[in-house]
Parts: sequence; C-alpha cells; structure tokens
Amino acid sequence: MDTPRNDADPPDGGTQVEHALEHLKTAEHDLEQAQQAERRAEGEIREAEHEIEEAVAHRNTEIIVNSRPREIHGHEASFEQIVQLAFPGGAADQNTAYSMTYRHAASNPHAGELGPGGKVEVKNGTIFNVTRTVRS
Repeated sequence: MDTPRNDADPPDGGTQVEHALEHLKTAEHDLEQAQQAERRAEGEIREAEHEIEEAVAHRNTEIIVNSRPREIHGHEASFEQIVQLAFPGGAADQNTAYSMTYRHAASNPHAGELGPGGKVEVKNGTIFNVTRTVRS
C-alpha cells in the first residue's frame, strides 16, 4: 500500500527547495555583479563630468572691451585684467582712476559696475565699458 500523501507536501520537495536555493544564490550573485558595475559606472560618470568641467574652464572666452573684441582665458575676468585690455600698458598711478560697467555677464547680476579687486563670471559676448579719469 501506498503511504497517504499530504497535498501540502509537493512531490520532490527537497529537490524544489534545493532548486529555489540555487536560484536565490544565482540571483544574489547577479545582484552583486550589477551593483559593482553600477559603482564603476558612477565613478566613470564622475570622472567624465570632471574632465568636461576642466575642458570648459580652460577655454577662451570672447568679450567686448570698449567696443573692441578681446579674448580671455577661462570664464572669469577681474577688474585689473579688463583695465589692461582697455588700456594696454597703462601705468597704474594715484592720479589715474578707472571705472567700469559690464552687461550680458554669466554671473548674477548680469549687468552692473565692477570696482578694483572685483571679478565677474563672463560668457561669450559679455560687454565692458572702461573709462579712465586723470585727476589733477
């Protein structure tokens, strides 16, 4: 006679459990590999973003100084740098004062006045007007 079978126990129950455990082990391994690949990809993305930022930061920017096109290295211009572009070789002395306005800048505000020691973030087409005043 056959032993009565409980319908809750599947035939070959041990084999199914072993198969499920093996499947679980394979899935966990696949997940670990996917996580490692994700970490590598995230690292490569960070590296590529850094390379792009470096490449953009070292580009020349075309600006306009007193109606003349000029190029500067990078995306930031200082008051002193713009004065030298406006008045090349102009000696700085206590009898000479410079004033400067800018517009179409990359930084906020996009327009304004720039004073000695000041810096502004520029983009192609930023316009500077520099005036030299000699005090008597």
